[in-house]
Amino acid sequence: MGTIYARGRKLWIGYKDAEGTRKYAPTKFVLGQESKARKLLEAIERRVKAAGEFGEASLGPLTVKRYIVRWIEDRRLRQVASADDDETRLQRHALPELGELVLADVRPSHVRALVRKLKAKVGQGREQLAPRTVRHVYGVLHRMFEDAVADELIESNPCSIRRGELPAKVDKDPTWRSGAVFAREEVEQLISDDRIPEDRRVFYAIALLGGLRTGEVSALRFRAYDASLEPLGRLLVAASFDTRTRLEKGVKTGKPREVPIHPTLAKVLAAWKLTGWRRMMGRSPGPDDVLVPKQDGRNRDAHFVLYWFRRDCEVLALRRRRQYDSRRTFVSLAQADGARKDILRWTTHGPDGDIVSVYTTLPWSALCEEIAKLRITLRDGRLIQLPKTASARGGNQKFTTPVTTDTARQSKTLSISRTSTSVQSVPDGIRTLFRQLN
Repeated sequence: MGTIYARGRKLWIGYKDAEGTRKYAPTKFVLGQESKARKLLEAIERRVKAAGEFGEASLGPLTVKRYIVRWIEDRRLRQVASADDDETRLQRHALPELGELVLADVRPSHVRALVRKLKAKVGQGREQLAPRTVRHVYGVLHRMFEDAVADELIESNPCSIRRGELPAKVDKDPTWRSGAVFAREEVEQLISDDRIPEDRRVFYAIALLGGLRTGEVSALRFRAYDASLEPLGRLLVAASFDTRTRLEKGVKTGKPREVPIHPTLAKVLAAWKLTGWRRMMGRSPGPDDVLVPKQDGRNRDAHFVLYWFRRDCEVLALRRRRQYDSRRTFVSLAQADGARKDILRWTTHGPDGDIVSVYTTLPWSALCEEIAKLRITLRDGRLIQLPKTASARGGNQKFTTPVTTDTARQSKTLSISRTSTSVQSVPDGIRTLFRQLN
């Protein structure tokens, strides 16, 4: 137990540090302010005790580097999805500057110097940093020091810098976003062309016509699909599939949301539920079955989706893009067709965090009205079977490629099975990658 005593009118405190050594220090308090001095002493003793739990008595003062190791371990135990990325950012960008500092000695000036050094590397060269990287590093540091405050290891968070110190939120390549969207015709190809297997067309339709994230589409189960509502059916988006942990977790915003089923998507899902899912899985679906699974019934991870998405873009002779560009496409095309931005946000992100949004529930018909404005339809095309020959191990192999009459680039497309995404249905050279993805 520490002590409080007076020297003249000044109050002093005495306590033991993590190594058991008695320490004495003056406070800013004077006679008559003993209660405030007591609170200060108790806070110091809590910090000493917390530092002792981190091995300060045997390993010396707790450094930023040692705290980061424990902090990352704790995040992994709590299954924080960003734990690996956080560790990489801290090790690569923060530890060289702050790692050897005693945790309690880190000041805002140290953090400001780090941010300015990283900001000086912002540029478009190969070795340069993107502005968002600098902001991510600062964000992770801020979170880490906040947890150190909660652990009672430090009094306050040193991540306190002036407005304007962080670089603006711009991309390393400012030109890429202008092309990160699909044209209306490309969307209709991706969800209609029979050269793409039906299961993948269904997956793309949900993402492009509902604005769902890849993990959210992967986590959908039949119980989340309700076609009985009027004027449009509903998808309840309450979970997201995490590729790293291979587990379903909550959505990114932490708020489940209801997404109206676009009329075109309604046709796709109705056909998929009646016949398509049964053809792929060999049985009728149940409420707990994944809506668009892999052939083994499991969720589709992001690597699996990206690999086939790129292959399908090649088949359709479309410029390569990310499957995540489906959300940008959905919002952009819907607004171009007259949908209101503020209502679209309810379907893509859920209500804002302000108190007005908490007390607001939009009528279902209002959400449906905005979604229905999106002008995307299914394309009808007659299939022509063209015999082609491809060399394979052990000799020539005959196969046919389905081509729709509204596509002019048949000869440039790749041969991929129309009905299956299993390992057996793809060329031999792809099987190794499939084993890695599974």
